[in-house]
Amino acid sequence: MKGAIVALAVIVLLAVSVSASAHNHHHHKDGRQPKLIPDPVTSKLGTKIFHKPGQKLRDVRSPEPYQYINLEDLPTSWDWRNVNGISLVTKDLNQHIPQYCGSCWAHGAMSSLADRIKILRKAAWPDYNLAIQYILNCGTQVAGSCNGGSAEGAFEFAQRGIPEDTCMQYEADDLQCTAINTCRNCQGPPGHGTCWAQTNFTKFYVDEYSYVDGVTNIMAEIYARGPVAAGIDATVLEDYTGGVITQTQPANINHIVSLVGWGEENGVKYWIGRNSWGQYWGEQGWFRLVRGVDALGIESMVSWATPKKTWSD
Repeated sequence: MKGAIVALAVIVLLAVSVSASAHNHHHHKDGRQPKLIPDPVTSKLGTKIFHKPGQKLRDVRSPEPYQYINLEDLPTSWDWRNVNGISLVTKDLNQHIPQYCGSCWAHGAMSSLADRIKILRKAAWPDYNLAIQYILNCGTQVAGSCNGGSAEGAFEFAQRGIPEDTCMQYEADDLQCTAINTCRNCQGPPGHGTCWAQTNFTKFYVDEYSYVDGVTNIMAEIYARGPVAAGIDATVLEDYTGGVITQTQPANINHIVSLVGWGEENGVKYWIGRNSWGQYWGEQGWFRLVRGVDALGIESMVSWATPKKTWSD
């Protein structure tokens, strides 16, 4: 049965929706409105997670994994960093250099999206990492800024198209939305060179996006389509050096990470999470957190996006 569900997941990963139908604003699958955080929640790191008034939190036009996967057949462990010896995640990130910027919401969202692009391309060269700086420059009204934002806002903005990060390097600052701050190139000599807007570049697009709740539903989403963005209380993470975090409190969401899988160690079930604080943090930039008890709020604000296939393999 495990082999069958792996085969199903492979089929799902190859099925990329390219629907051009109008966007729909759906309610939660059980009839509840999506969780909103009307007032910014701030950690001592200064990060604010919020949803803007009137922001659309869902655009779903096709079945979600929890609807077509037999949840009882999910494997006991899954890790997109190692699928039959192949890593299907993209490079680790650091939102805090060259200066502090509260853009965790963009890092968590775009790293999960870049991972999903890599999964759909079966790890083919090259990796595509998305230009988070472009979102800071041009997505302020929809997604957020260095003062905070939301993963769903980043996904919504990415429906308009995002260049990859060699177009626009991360500067950890909110710059003007101009052509040269969308994609650029420069020439020397050093100290006396010039830069100009680059017009010949590829954009990557989000097709559908939404949130998902319930432990097994989150697992199904990760397993079938790839990593997700997840809210978390970062207080415990600030001093984390390794191992499975078993603390469950505090749980006031003030940070966004991504979840790439799950496992079990000495009877403790855990999530595998990716942070955006550099590889020198935690377990080479990653962490593990007890699963199934909404520890640090990790299961209460989870969202995903599917890439729209516009690249050529």
